[in-house]
Amino acid sequence: MKGGQIILNTFSPEEIVEMIKPLIFDAVREALQEKEEKLLSPAEVCKLFVPTISKTTLAAWTKKGFLTEYRIGGRVYYKFSELLKKRDKLSRYKINSTLNIL
Repeated sequence: MKGGQIILNTFSPEEIVEMIKPLIFDAVREALQEKEEKLLSPAEVCKLFVPTISKTTLAAWTKKGFLTEYRIGGRVYYKFSELLKKRDKLSRYKINSTLNIL
Protein backbone atom coordinates (compact mmCIF):
# COMPACT_ATOMS: atom_id res chain seq x y z
CA MET A 1 0.00 0.00 0.00
CA LYS A 2 1.46 3.35 -1.09
CA GLY A 3 0.23 6.69 0.21
CA GLY A 4 -3.12 5.35 1.42
CA GLN A 5 -3.90 3.62 -1.87
CA ILE A 6 -4.64 -0.05 -2.36
CA ILE A 7 -2.98 -1.56 -5.40
CA LEU A 8 -5.15 -4.22 -7.00
CA ASN A 9 -3.22 -4.82 -10.20
CA THR A 10 -2.39 -8.35 -9.05
CA PHE A 11 -6.09 -9.29 -9.18
CA SER A 12 -8.28 -9.67 -12.22
CA PRO A 13 -11.69 -7.93 -12.22
CA GLU A 14 -13.36 -11.34 -11.85
CA GLU A 15 -11.26 -12.11 -8.76
CA ILE A 16 -12.17 -8.76 -7.23
CA VAL A 17 -15.86 -9.43 -7.86
CA GLU A 18 -15.55 -12.86 -6.23
CA MET A 19 -13.85 -11.30 -3.18
CA ILE A 20 -16.53 -8.61 -2.82
CA LYS A 21 -19.60 -10.82 -3.43
CA PRO A 22 -19.69 -12.42 0.05
CA LEU A 23 -19.48 -9.00 1.68
CA ILE A 24 -22.44 -7.76 -0.36
CA PHE A 25 -24.49 -10.89 0.37
CA ASP A 26 -23.79 -10.55 4.11
CA ALA A 27 -24.85 -6.89 4.09
CA VAL A 28 -28.10 -7.70 2.26
CA ARG A 29 -28.85 -10.62 4.62
CA GLU A 30 -28.32 -8.39 7.66
CA ALA A 31 -30.60 -5.70 6.21
CA LEU A 32 -33.35 -8.26 5.58
CA GLN A 33 -33.01 -9.68 9.10
CA GLU A 34 -33.35 -6.20 10.58
CA LYS A 35 -36.56 -5.74 8.61
CA GLU A 36 -37.85 -9.11 9.87
CA GLU A 37 -37.20 -8.10 13.46
CA LYS A 38 -40.00 -5.57 13.39
CA LEU A 39 -41.37 -5.21 16.91
CA LEU A 40 -45.13 -5.06 17.33
CA SER A 41 -47.16 -3.78 20.26
CA PRO A 42 -49.77 -6.06 21.80
CA ALA A 43 -52.54 -4.05 20.09
CA GLU A 44 -50.86 -4.54 16.69
CA VAL A 45 -50.47 -8.27 17.35
CA CYS A 46 -54.14 -8.64 18.25
CA LYS A 47 -55.18 -6.96 14.99
CA LEU A 48 -52.76 -9.11 13.05
CA PHE A 49 -54.70 -12.34 13.66
CA VAL A 50 -57.83 -13.40 11.80
CA PRO A 51 -60.16 -13.66 13.62
CA THR A 52 -58.90 -10.80 15.79
CA ILE A 53 -57.77 -11.90 19.23
CA SER A 54 -58.15 -10.06 22.54
CA LYS A 55 -55.28 -8.87 24.70
CA THR A 56 -56.40 -11.47 27.25
CA THR A 57 -55.91 -14.23 24.68
CA LEU A 58 -52.53 -12.79 23.74
CA ALA A 59 -51.48 -12.74 27.41
CA ALA A 60 -52.66 -16.34 27.84
CA TRP A 61 -50.70 -17.50 24.78
CA THR A 62 -47.63 -15.73 26.15
CA LYS A 63 -48.06 -17.32 29.58
CA LYS A 64 -48.46 -20.79 28.01
CA GLY A 65 -45.27 -20.24 26.00
CA PHE A 66 -46.86 -20.11 22.55
CA LEU A 67 -45.46 -16.59 22.05
CA THR A 68 -42.49 -14.75 23.50
CA GLU A 69 -42.76 -11.19 24.70
CA TYR A 70 -39.88 -8.73 24.83
CA ARG A 71 -39.79 -5.83 27.27
CA ILE A 72 -38.09 -2.62 26.29
CA GLY A 73 -38.36 0.39 28.57
CA GLY A 74 -41.28 -1.09 30.48
CA ARG A 75 -43.27 -1.79 27.31
CA VAL A 76 -44.13 -5.16 25.83
CA TYR A 77 -43.37 -6.06 22.21
CA TYR A 78 -43.52 -9.16 20.03
CA LYS A 79 -41.22 -9.98 17.11
CA PHE A 80 -43.07 -10.19 13.80
CA SER A 81 -40.74 -12.93 12.53
CA GLU A 82 -41.55 -15.09 15.57
CA LEU A 83 -45.27 -14.57 15.07
CA LEU A 84 -44.94 -15.87 11.52
CA LYS A 85 -43.03 -18.93 12.75
CA LYS A 86 -45.50 -19.71 15.54
CA ARG A 87 -48.67 -19.34 13.48
CA ASP A 88 -48.66 -23.08 12.68
CA LYS A 89 -49.13 -23.86 16.39
CA LEU A 90 -52.11 -21.55 16.39
CA SER A 91 -53.71 -23.25 13.41
CA ARG A 92 -57.20 -21.88 14.03
CA TYR A 93 -55.86 -18.36 13.51
CA LYS A 94 -54.24 -16.87 10.46
CA ILE A 95 -51.90 -13.93 10.12
CA ASN A 96 -53.59 -11.11 8.21
CA SER A 97 -51.10 -10.28 5.47
CA THR A 98 -53.14 -7.33 4.18
CA LEU A 99 -52.32 -5.14 7.17
CA ASN A 100 -49.66 -2.54 6.45
CA ILE A 101 -47.41 -3.36 9.40
CA LEU A 102 -44.15 -3.73 7.55
